[in-house]
Amino acid sequence: MFETAEIGAKLSPKAFSKLKGPLRLGLIELQQQVLTADFPVILLIAGVPGAGVVDTLNLLNTWMDPRWIATTVFDTPSDEERERPLFWRYWRSLPKTGTIGLYLSGWYEDPIRDQATGKTSASEYAVQLQHIARFEQTLSDDGALILKFWMHLGKKAQKRHSDERREDTLVGLRPTDTSLALPGSYDALVKAGATAIRETMDDGAPWHIIEGTDDNFRRAAVLSILRDSLTRHLKQRQKAAKARKKELKQAIKKAKKIPPLAAAAKDENILDHLPMPKTSDKDYLRRFHALQKTIYDTHKLARAAGISSVLVFEGWDAAGKGGAIRRLSYALNARNYKIVPIAAPNDEERAHHYLWRFWRALQRKGRLTIFDRSWYGRVLVERVERLIDQNAWSRAYAEINDFEQSLVRNGTLVMKFWLHVTPDEQLRRFKDRKASPFKSWKLTEDDLRNRAKWGAYEAAVNDMVAYTSTDDAPWHLIGANDKNYARLRALEIVAETFVKALKHHKAGREARR
Repeated sequence: MFETAEIGAKLSPKAFSKLKGPLRLGLIELQQQVLTADFPVILLIAGVPGAGVVDTLNLLNTWMDPRWIATTVFDTPSDEERERPLFWRYWRSLPKTGTIGLYLSGWYEDPIRDQATGKTSASEYAVQLQHIARFEQTLSDDGALILKFWMHLGKKAQKRHSDERREDTLVGLRPTDTSLALPGSYDALVKAGATAIRETMDDGAPWHIIEGTDDNFRRAAVLSILRDSLTRHLKQRQKAAKARKKELKQAIKKAKKIPPLAAAAKDENILDHLPMPKTSDKDYLRRFHALQKTIYDTHKLARAAGISSVLVFEGWDAAGKGGAIRRLSYALNARNYKIVPIAAPNDEERAHHYLWRFWRALQRKGRLTIFDRSWYGRVLVERVERLIDQNAWSRAYAEINDFEQSLVRNGTLVMKFWLHVTPDEQLRRFKDRKASPFKSWKLTEDDLRNRAKWGAYEAAVNDMVAYTSTDDAPWHLIGANDKNYARLRALEIVAETFVKALKHHKAGREARR
């Protein structure tokens, strides 16, 4: 793979001098255009120590406006990072639209190092690279420009370059890669790097192998690729934006001609067969206190065992999500949970991938994160209200499944609830809200307007359950016409999940003895 980067390619100082001015000016002008664009830029610099990894990183910061560049180097994970899913710290570091994220090895550093030093097997490494490939695909599908550079040197050249410190005409004392220790042997590093490049090479996140023997050649190659890629991506995004705008306009026009309820009535829907049981007040009080004690006791043990939980509450307006969450919180220590209410994204959140704000909200090990509405807005509200095009919400099912699997792999329990009420019951509750001084603020024009799209929302819920209810993160559909029943059922599911998880944890601990 690296033969073409070991031929001793060079660029004379005179030739580089001619390129230098136009290259820098072009990049500065392109960066200004990116500031108002609808995508972030992710540049990842990795490679063989001594090949100019650090120098390239510094050069990019020097040649462009550093105010719009965030440079990230991941050190050994902190306690806070270790207590969350692996990709938590990577998601938190992502640049917002219009800015550049510059990474020194980024999410490749630990997997490549561990493979090169023999800490992971080939199969474990393959799984890690698959996760990285899906992560990058998620970002590139959302519009991010991702460029990955592998700075390379042959074995003899690497030994010669790694400890050099010398003056050059561009930056004076040349920064070196001395701080980047060679993990394992040269051969092991190069083999691990080649595997990473091969397994994560994609049109949306391409690798560029750059020979690092000559500073001028390496710098010119990286800067030229960046310039050409920025130019191309800006044009592609402008063209795609026009196409999306046209598609959404046509979809909205078409939707106005079709009565939503009539359109959905033709298809069988999972919600049509959901039972609506009732529970008396007396039975509710008796069972509520028993469940409260079970949840308190089991979560205390789960916290001690480091078992985290993510709970998602979705459902119709006035279906009782808030009431169910409050009853659950009665059974928990306030130190151990956080309720995250989700509304329309703010400016900062809109400037990132839609999953970014949910990754940031995840709590440390042993705690609960309770989402009052969630990432499923992507395939519900945003789909039905046509805030995004069909390609965006269609690919979101796989993105959401991958997100939830990341939580499960980290030992997190994922519980998802859909609280369902009938249209008549919803209308009755809306009237009650309007008449109550304590609840009238909850009723909005959007709540009433959304009733006209009931059929479209039912179809979206049906697809959501079909595509995102997995063995590890199943949907729990609860008939919620009766509040007593719905609240108890949600508590029962939480208690059962904790009990099952603790048994599994105990069995695993005994098996390791």
